[in-house]
Amino acid sequence: MTGYRTEKKDPERRRRVRFIIVPILALVLLLGLVLVKKLYFDRPSVFTRGDRTLEGPYKVLYVYDGDTFQIKRNGKETKVRMIGIDAPESVAPDEYGKPNTKEGKNAAEYLKKLIKDKNVYLEFDAEKEDQYSRLLAYVYLSDETTMVEEILLSEGYVQVMTIRPNDRYAGRFQELQEQARSLGKGFWGTGFFK
Repeated sequence: MTGYRTEKKDPERRRRVRFIIVPILALVLLLGLVLVKKLYFDRPSVFTRGDRTLEGPYKVLYVYDGDTFQIKRNGKETKVRMIGIDAPESVAPDEYGKPNTKEGKNAAEYLKKLIKDKNVYLEFDAEKEDQYSRLLAYVYLSDETTMVEEILLSEGYVQVMTIRPNDRYAGRFQELQEQARSLGKGFWGTGFFK
């Protein structure tokens, strides 16, 4: 048995190896989890509910007025303009030509209570953006079935504004507006809407 030698296991060496290997493995595992989260969980999902294709969820970061708000989509903050409705002005610049009103502020406050800091889902129609590069969408609460535009119309905070080709729910929106008008809901009851 010449040339064969037995080495005693060095416990100090094992401790040093463990001291180096364990943190490296933990770091690799952590980076892997971050990557999986980024690739699979931070991306909005697109799914179908009945005849609707929804995208989300998106957290509402800011509400500008009664029909426009901000989300974070694909890593950047994006303005969303709700399709089919128009709220009284509350933050329009003077050159826009429409005066800001207390009704506009009330509509904005109502929308804030509905969606600010909450998750919403978006449904798109024929055109996805307007001339101001805002995302155009129908907006749903976190239950994925309650449409925000329908709530606002039913409560009389907004009016129907159909701009073709985004007119998928124009008939339904008109019905809701007529119901709110006949019941004197919201701004129909105050006489602001005529």
